[in-house]
Amino acid sequence: MKLALVGNPNCGKTTLFNQLTGSRGKVGNMPGVTVDSSRAAVRFDAEVELVDLPGTYSLHANTPDERVTQAVLLDRSHPDHPDVVACVVEAAALRSSLFLVSQILDWGFPTVLLVNETDATRYDQNALERGLGVPVIGLNAAHHDAQSMWSAIKELKARKAPAAFTQPLSEAATAALRQALPHLAPAQAAHLLRRGEVPAGWGQAAQDALDAARAVLDANGTPPSPSALQLEEAGERMAAMRPIADAALGTSDADPEDDRTVWWTTRVDAVLTHPVWGNLILMAVFFGLFQAVYAWSDAPMGWIDLAFSQMTEAVASALPETWWSSLLVDGLLAGVGGIVVFVPQIMILFGLTSALESTGYMARVGFLGDRFLQRIGLNGRSIVPLVGGLACAVPAVMAARSIPGRRERLLTILITPLMTCSARLPVYAFLIGFVVPDASVWGVFNQQGLFLFGLYVTSAAAALLLSFILHRSLPRRTEGGFTLEWPVYRWPAWRYVGMHMLTKAWTFVHSAGKVILVVSLALWGLARFGPTDAMDAARQTPEAQRESALLEASYIGHIGRWIEPAVAPLGYDGRMGIAILTSFAAREVFVGTLSTLYPNADASDGNIAALQRAMTSEINPRTGTPLFTTASAASLIVFYMFALQCMSTVAVVQRELNSWMWALGQAFSFSAIAYGLALLVFQLLS
Repeated sequence: MKLALVGNPNCGKTTLFNQLTGSRGKVGNMPGVTVDSSRAAVRFDAEVELVDLPGTYSLHANTPDERVTQAVLLDRSHPDHPDVVACVVEAAALRSSLFLVSQILDWGFPTVLLVNETDATRYDQNALERGLGVPVIGLNAAHHDAQSMWSAIKELKARKAPAAFTQPLSEAATAALRQALPHLAPAQAAHLLRRGEVPAGWGQAAQDALDAARAVLDANGTPPSPSALQLEEAGERMAAMRPIADAALGTSDADPEDDRTVWWTTRVDAVLTHPVWGNLILMAVFFGLFQAVYAWSDAPMGWIDLAFSQMTEAVASALPETWWSSLLVDGLLAGVGGIVVFVPQIMILFGLTSALESTGYMARVGFLGDRFLQRIGLNGRSIVPLVGGLACAVPAVMAARSIPGRRERLLTILITPLMTCSARLPVYAFLIGFVVPDASVWGVFNQQGLFLFGLYVTSAAAALLLSFILHRSLPRRTEGGFTLEWPVYRWPAWRYVGMHMLTKAWTFVHSAGKVILVVSLALWGLARFGPTDAMDAARQTPEAQRESALLEASYIGHIGRWIEPAVAPLGYDGRMGIAILTSFAAREVFVGTLSTLYPNADASDGNIAALQRAMTSEINPRTGTPLFTTASAASLIVFYMFALQCMSTVAVVQRELNSWMWALGQAFSFSAIAYGLALLVFQLLS
């Protein structure tokens, strides 16, 4: 049996889904977090499959994420089409949530209503059951025991509502449509007549039947527009839901000042959304976030780095000097150790952003930025994918589905990869040490943390500038306005913040680890073997120069010399070019590749510290000058800031825009811009 969770954005569906299935879908106190359906078996009942659908305010879908919900519910051939629907509503938003509930009931699904009791809002469960005609249960998705919640839900007897909540449209039009599509109930036929289109899976014949039935709505053969019919429906539904909501809520919501949660939220919003103080507080919040990434991660990064170096030394001393021991130590451990050390920074970044989302603050950030964003072709809803881009561009690009306007959605998708994602963080953390000293300003602010904050600000400014340029260049069309529901403020659910941190850390290590494993082993082989004559000659060199000579004679040395002309103007050598090339699979591979290509014997301070020290003393064979200088490190930072070096991002952009032209054009354009700016920075600082 399939049980679908349906509700408005930010009502607690995904939290409930995670609780009942043991999944780890992202949750947040803001719309646009869930943009695709997820399904998993209930932990306590393997015969029941739970489907978590994107939040929507109406079955008349306007955005791609809402269309996912509409397609699942209305198309009986859809693989996720449910047998039973659980409408999830938040107690604090009960009155406005009943619009969608009434549409679900009119469509004829066996339904239960789950009221997520996130605050002290009082309601009469029996009155709600009598008014809607379906069973109702109250629960707290975040805090109640999962098994107890499932036991209570399972006891509910899902049923169809006894009557429709809106008046049918023209009997003639309804009859004409039902004659062509006899499986439709009158309320379902009325919904399609108002909608103006059938679900995508129904085929052209069904659409032709709907067009013919809509022509009956007007004697002149010109039916009213779908928007006019939907507006009429909204009035009917709200009129039908108002007495049900009044009976359920009684006088508990008559005066908002009596609700301390609303009272408190209103007064906090007066400060946090103030045109002056709100923006200053926003800057301070993100400034503190990036200071914390450096300040709080310093000690655990040192522990992890030292542990890896000691493990590497222990393994190297315990094994004989053979090719396979070199493969394990110089290939596998060096590559993986170069990425695991950055897990604390990743966890802190994800944890703090997740906590901000949980409080409801991010929804206000969209409001603060809407007026400015509209001037550059975006709107307040673009904040969700742009902030999501700080974590990973792939889900962030998908989050753009919540933006109604096609042009605004296109611009948001095109600029989101410029936001500094977590995969860039290991690269920045490694390179910043060559540009900025590890010292403090006024004994309070870490200079490297300040520089990191500046990188994030610069990348965000570059994204907005690109949006402005595209906004002025692309053809304009009328777009929908910005509407975003503000949730009440809540304390973060620290359990879920912690789970989110652990999940993202594991995802980072697991996904990057697979790539690093393959790349490290391939690089080790290319660096150890080469043409026989060249390798034999390299083995005859004096011992002090033998390691360098063998590397130059290997296949990796040949590849490096082939790449070097392209990267030499930026101040890099061939091996650095190889590290950049491999990181097009995943940016975080860069540090692990350097660990493989620039081996060093001294790891007393940890793998990364030793690697940084080795890179400082490395000489560029072409120029005879140090390879890593302030100029070359800064140019490399700029290159990684702008280059689109993630094949997964290219793939998801193609899928979301259904265009290889946009996806490949974006990738090549960003890489060309990155190369040009890196060249400029190197020349200016040399």
